[in-house]
Order: sequence, then C-alpha cells, then structure tokens
Amino acid sequence: MNELRTAAAGMMPHAASDTEASKYRLKGWRLRKTVAAWAGVLVLVVVGAFALYGSAYAGPSMNELNAAQAGVPPAQATRSGALRAPLTQEKTHANVFSTSDQAVNDAYPVGFARVPRLVHGPRHPDDGKLHIIFSSGCNYFQHWQSELLLATAKLVGQRGRITRIVSGCHDRSAETIQHRHQTFPAGKNDLLVPMLELNRSVNDEFGLYVTPSFEGARDFPWINKPSSIEYFMTHARPELDRLGETVVAILDPDFVFLRPLSQSETDPQDIIASRGQDTNPARNSPIDWVRRGRPVAQRYGLEGHWASYGRDSLLKIIGDANSPALSYTKSEAARDTSVGPPLMLHVDDLAVLSKLWAKYMLPVLERGKDILADMWAYSIASAHLGLRHTTLDHYMVSVHGKSGQGYTFVDEYSDLSCQNPLSTPGARLPVFIHMASNYKAPDPKVGPWMFHKGHVPADILDCKSPLIIQPPDDLWRITDNWKAKQNAWMLCHIIFNLNRVASLYKAKFCPQGFEDRQLIKLIQSKNRDRSCSQRNDKWCYPLAQIEGLPINWRSALRDGSA
Repeated sequence: MNELRTAAAGMMPHAASDTEASKYRLKGWRLRKTVAAWAGVLVLVVVGAFALYGSAYAGPSMNELNAAQAGVPPAQATRSGALRAPLTQEKTHANVFSTSDQAVNDAYPVGFARVPRLVHGPRHPDDGKLHIIFSSGCNYFQHWQSELLLATAKLVGQRGRITRIVSGCHDRSAETIQHRHQTFPAGKNDLLVPMLELNRSVNDEFGLYVTPSFEGARDFPWINKPSSIEYFMTHARPELDRLGETVVAILDPDFVFLRPLSQSETDPQDIIASRGQDTNPARNSPIDWVRRGRPVAQRYGLEGHWASYGRDSLLKIIGDANSPALSYTKSEAARDTSVGPPLMLHVDDLAVLSKLWAKYMLPVLERGKDILADMWAYSIASAHLGLRHTTLDHYMVSVHGKSGQGYTFVDEYSDLSCQNPLSTPGARLPVFIHMASNYKAPDPKVGPWMFHKGHVPADILDCKSPLIIQPPDDLWRITDNWKAKQNAWMLCHIIFNLNRVASLYKAKFCPQGFEDRQLIKLIQSKNRDRSCSQRNDKWCYPLAQIEGLPINWRSALRDGSA
C-alpha cells in the first residue's frame, strides 16, 4: 500500500520505506534538514493518496467519510469504499460459497460498501436505538424492490438507520440457473447488479453491506436470508454498538413504507393487537416496544405448523434433547411464533437467534424445499430460546381478504384517489405494504388492472425505461365489493409509489431527457406485441406491454420512421 501511495505521489517505490530511504541519506545532513525532508515526503504521500482515492468518490458515500464515521482505521478502508471484514472471519465462516474469480471478489468486496447514517436534523428518539435491515439478492429483480423500500423510507421520514444486506454477488452462475420456485421471468431479472448501481439510492443515508455468497442459495435463494443476517450480526455488530443501537428490525425487500416504523412514538390508535395478546398496560406497555427477551413482530398466518413435525424431527433439527421447543403445542407455537417481517428484536437476542436460524435452515429444508422454510427455521429458533413474540396486526397489508393484517385501516376508507392515494385526509395507514400477492381490480372500460412484482420489468429504474401506467383515478370507487376495493387500494398505492420513486431516481442519476412517460401496463397474458424479442427489441417484456403509443410503434421503430 505504501508503494501505491508513493507512486501516486510521483516518487520511486523504494522511497516509501524507512529502511530503503536510509540508504539514500547523506551523512552530512543535519537533523533539522532530515525532519524537513521527511515532512515533505509525508505531504506528497498524503496528497498523492487523496488524488488516488478521493477522486473516485463524491458526496456522502466518500470512503474517507464512511471510515471516519464508523471509527475504522484508514488501513481497513478499501479503494472501492467498502470496509472489508477481516479475512480470517471470511474464511472460517460456515456455509460460505467461495469463488476463485478474483475479478468478482474485487468487484464486490465483502463488508460495508457504505456505512448507514442518521438523518440530519434534531435528534429523534429512534436515532441511536433502531436499526432496520433487510436481506436481498444481487439481481435486478430485487434491486428495484430494494430501491422502492429505501426511497419510501426516506419519503415518509423514517428515523434510525437502515442497511441493505446483499448476497449472491460472487456467484455468477446464478445468472443462468433456473429453479422451480422462481417467482419472476428468467432473463434480465437474473443478472447481477454492478457495484456502482448497488451503491445508488434516492435515500442518501442508507447503508450497504455485502456478504459472501452462501452454499445452496443459487438453487434455493431463501437460504440467503438467515445466512446473510447471521453473517451481518457476527461481523457488523461493532457498528451497531458504536451508536448504542439496541433494536434491530428485519424487513423483506418487497416492502413499501407508508409511514415510519418506530420504537418510541406510536399513537395507540395506530396499533392493532393480535388475538390473545396481553394488552394490560400495567404488564405490557408500550405494547409495541422491544425489550431484551421480548421481540415484537407482525402476525402471519403460519400458525403452529412447525410444532406438528414430531419430536424426532424437531430433535434432528435442534440437536438438543432439553430444548423448550420440543414441548410446544401447536396452539402455543401459533401464539408465540406465528410471525414474520417486520421482526423486531433486541440486538442481544438477534445475535444469538441468528446463529440458530442459519443453523436450522438446512435441516428444515431436508423436509422439503418449502418457500416458508426460513420462517419455520426462525420460529423453531425463537421457541428454542424461549422468545415469546408480541404479535401485532397493524404493521403491514399483504394478501387481500386475510385477517390479522392492517386491512382494518384500509376498510375504513370512504374514498380514494388512485392518481394521488396519499392525499386522503385523516386516513389511518398500516406501516408497510408487503408486495407478496397478485392484486387485481376490475375496470369495465378497459379491462382488469393488476400488479405482481414478478411482472415489473427488471430495468424499470433504467434511464430509458418508461414508467408503469397508473390506473384511473376512480378505480377504487367503481369496485363493488370489499375484496376488490382492497385490491384496488393496493394497486393504487404500489404503482403510485413505484412511479414516484423511479422518477426521483432518474432525476438524480440520469442525464436530462430521461424517459418518464407512463407506457407500461402489467398484464396476465399479452394481447399485443407478441412477436417481439426480449433480447433484441426495445421495451419487450414477458409479462407487460407498451400501451398509449400508435399501434404500429414497433414497426415504425424498426424501419426508422419513428
């Protein structure tokens, strides 16, 4: 490293070493001249190093600022801006997929690519207390979802810090391997996102943490979640402790913020306790606050399925005949562990639970590759540790028509503008939309509207990509039953937020003249433009089509008349 810095300063490599430099000293120099000479060398080294490193960065993601904020010695800061995890940790960590492709390793250095920061302004009670994390793949399918999460967090005024954990960047074979659980069309969705793009967001304060790739994840990507969170908690814990953060909230990348997630100031009117929860303020107040030994989470419809595995199967997973999880009944498991994101735990609890979560994942998968395997593994780990969750219903809305979600708030609406759904005065909102379903709403004029995250073009954030067509303003009003209204509510909010974030992203990172027309309609099956080639033709999508242009727009584009 000394030789690199010296070369940047225009010096010969050997001049950077005290031993080498001593060979060139003249015996007759006086002490003060020697000191002055070395001071000059030091200035040149510093200037050269700044020229070498500083020119690659601009604004808040500058490596020197991130390293200083994290309290990391400069020697640990890499040229890419990442704060590398010690190599001894990388080599000894279980379940890590290793690659001999040095170019890949250099392109995606492991550790913090950027350290998360607090929002500027007066200190909020969640600052220095709450740290939000979410695990995502390194592909374009989850990249636009991650940006939607990060940007809406900024737009609603989320406080505390937020870190995106990225896995799978070191395994290029994942770009071409298909698996039966794939939830999106193959092709562009599978491509790895370059580090430069991973490091971009409308949210200037977000953190980016790159993990190694994990064995088995290319065939079953849900392995990434427990493995990456365990890796993060093992190696990034000092960064959480630096600010004294005590609560970690785990989200999924397909979350959209509608209001801030808080561990300090939630209005009791905005809380919906799940059935069976202790709401006595003398014993459980505030009900949504995390404490050591008492996690808080959204109730999911998992119930107590894992408790029906049987003692022998559970013992094989846990490996401890004295585990409290072995004595759980299905009703007890449903009460304490039927949970999912947001999962909020005390940092000490998550440090222990994350290791068991990752450890139990593989034996749970041996029972069958269920896409809920990571959630079963989490539930079993929390039961083994005796962690009884406070389960609440108001955090998210996801699958329409299901109880135990924040649809209580949605069903209170008496009107909704689909063109501007956030303008409804006095409306209570869930904290998140969880884009985990296919949302359809009828429209007698033009046919049904729909949204599924797997239908969104992989390059929706690209400067040349159009936006999604927003449904008509009266879509919610013209629906005639409560399930259709729930679907319309989801459609209007998701597409509105996605278009808003994509526009902000392009305005920040694209040259003037970027594409901002709403031309893409998501569909179940194509009724036009069926012969286009996704590989060769502009705006050709497997589950979306261009509308709002002349019917011959593609042929005109091909012959150059458009």
